[in-house]
Amino acid sequence: MNNNSNSKKNIFSQTLILIAISLISIGTCAQQNAIKPVAHNELNTIIDSVAVIVERYYIKPEIGKQIANRIRTKHKNGHYDNITNPQILNDSLREDLRAINGDLHMNMVYRSPREVITNSTEAIQVNETGLWTNYGLSEIKVLDGNIGYLKIKHFTQHQYLEDIKPVITSAIESLKNTDALLIDVRNNGGGFEDMVAYYISYFFDSKTPIHLSDYRCTLHNHTYGISTDPNVSGTKLPKTKLYVLVNANTGSAAESFAYMLKHLGRATIIGETTIGAGNGASQHRINDRFSIQVSSEETINAITKTSFEKVGVVPHIQTTSAQAFNKGYKLALEYAKENNKRNIHPSNYENLTAFIVTPKKHTNVNTKDYLKYIGNYKNGNIHIVITLENGVLYGQMKPKRSKMELTQLEDHIFKVGEIKERIQFVLNKKGEVIQLRGIDSPMELAKILND
Repeated sequence: MNNNSNSKKNIFSQTLILIAISLISIGTCAQQNAIKPVAHNELNTIIDSVAVIVERYYIKPEIGKQIANRIRTKHKNGHYDNITNPQILNDSLREDLRAINGDLHMNMVYRSPREVITNSTEAIQVNETGLWTNYGLSEIKVLDGNIGYLKIKHFTQHQYLEDIKPVITSAIESLKNTDALLIDVRNNGGGFEDMVAYYISYFFDSKTPIHLSDYRCTLHNHTYGISTDPNVSGTKLPKTKLYVLVNANTGSAAESFAYMLKHLGRATIIGETTIGAGNGASQHRINDRFSIQVSSEETINAITKTSFEKVGVVPHIQTTSAQAFNKGYKLALEYAKENNKRNIHPSNYENLTAFIVTPKKHTNVNTKDYLKYIGNYKNGNIHIVITLENGVLYGQMKPKRSKMELTQLEDHIFKVGEIKERIQFVLNKKGEVIQLRGIDSPMELAKILND
């Protein structure tokens, strides 16, 4: 008994010690990660630095002076004096940097204590634009119908150019046999133009570089340009039909990608007009936790002799961001159907396009009307239950099959989950649902009342 009692006491004591250590550690971390208020001296340094940097580096000196004077005047009038939270100050200055002309590359960057790299945490820090995200290549796949799909989340950073080259080569190699290619840059905030040029190099077969764009720096009165690389490794796709998907969150270098391919006549752009951040930018450190990004280079496209600054890239085919993929996929299948050289019967493509969800004006998508579909449908041993949960219609085959979401294609016609199956609800003259039929299978189930 005594031994057991002593053992329990020891365990209890050890547990208390561990808890105490944990609490001390948590307290220490909390102190280390506590937000340090912006002191008066730091505020003065930030404002002075922002004004000087903007005046010196902004692409249009007269506009830069206006922006700087606006911020100096507001500071003189005490506008920032009561802002001690660094994130709020950061956001307030960002608004003022953009207030004169709406330049979206004008930005403040605040790094919270958790983001500041120290010697003790350096080993676990990751760069979101590097290998951690596969340098922006997040999806590479072949869709049904032999349509390629490439999702680019960002155009990484310049220091990774040599690292990403074999990654891009491998991606293109895996898509070389596809009949058309969707390139998705929706929600891509940008990156570096050299990356854009390298990607585009794979879609031309020119023996000499193709001039894409120039960038003019006012401060140094210097202009440099980017061009395609005719010597990229691996297979090129100069004849593959391209569709580029964009939306209102596509910005900067991602816009350049779409803009260049559009005006080179190389791709069909689908989606929403992009954000319109066309200027080149440079980042300048103010102190350990604040930096400023300034538009320091004017972009001049080689073909249009202008850029998409403030106007964005206008798609050839305008649709919502949510429908851009479906629209592009359908167009790619239709192109493959009309241009296939392998004697594939057109019905194969038609069967695939039938399952692509494209809203039609006559399609009723009021989920209240889904109530009439709810119920049990039977024929012999086949039993399907239709339910409505949080505005989403589901079908489930009893007794043990999983639920499958039903996506409306047309009035009373739905796509079943991700399988190649469509169903149709049949109504009588009173508008009551009486039957569930399979469009792609010989299924006819009667709706059972009070089952």
